[in-house]
Amino acid sequence: MRVAFLSIALLLIFAGGTSLLELERVSHDTQLILEASKQNVEIAREMALALSDQNDAIIYMAVVGDTAQHFRIESENSITRLKRASKEAFELLSNTDYHGLADSLTMHTENLNTIVRDYLDGNVQRRIEADMLIDSLPNKLTIGSWYVDQYKVEHKNLSKQISKYMTGSQSTLGPDVSRLSHTARRAVTPVFISLLVMFVVVMMLYFFLKRLYVKPMLRINRSLGDFLTYKVPFDDSIECRDEIKELRERVSTLITKVK
Repeated sequence: MRVAFLSIALLLIFAGGTSLLELERVSHDTQLILEASKQNVEIAREMALALSDQNDAIIYMAVVGDTAQHFRIESENSITRLKRASKEAFELLSNTDYHGLADSLTMHTENLNTIVRDYLDGNVQRRIEADMLIDSLPNKLTIGSWYVDQYKVEHKNLSKQISKYMTGSQSTLGPDVSRLSHTARRAVTPVFISLLVMFVVVMMLYFFLKRLYVKPMLRINRSLGDFLTYKVPFDDSIECRDEIKELRERVSTLITKVK
């Protein structure tokens, strides 16, 4: 009995410790997945906002013709923000199956920033002025054609890459989610096995206690009661073991002395 109950206690301690360890891993993995997802969303959001701010500034400066200094500053800041966000995205995806997406995102970011930098540095304006001096040139560069054919095209390309990044970065979490599910199953498995083993042990204890202790004690008690009430001879043949057998023999000896 001591061994049986000690085994149950040790099994419970082992199962509890294992489950706590696995649950701690689940909690840690969950936190990592949430942080990675949050970081990806923040990077995509920062790139989208920077792209939108840059587009607004370019529209006011190039298309509308408003050359206010704050639009130039806004465009400069957008270049820095896009470059920083694309670098962070590249670092996150470079060691995954989506490293090609990271390369494409970086490339289109650099292309757009180069186009905007050319405008801010006055290179676009100088090319327009040079084209105006050549009367025979069929397709002269204008602000409108620069915006539509160069800037707007690369703006759309980068916008598509940002959308792909949002989708791809979430897909990279698939293996982590699968691993989290596996870890959760491992956390539950020891508890399930422990319950199954404890059920078997308890049933065995019930069987042996009933056969080796309960039944012999009931027969001894009944036989002793019959002797005291009806003077029926005490049954010395009751099958029992260990302390119960010793008790039966002592009861039998006591009855013999009483007689």
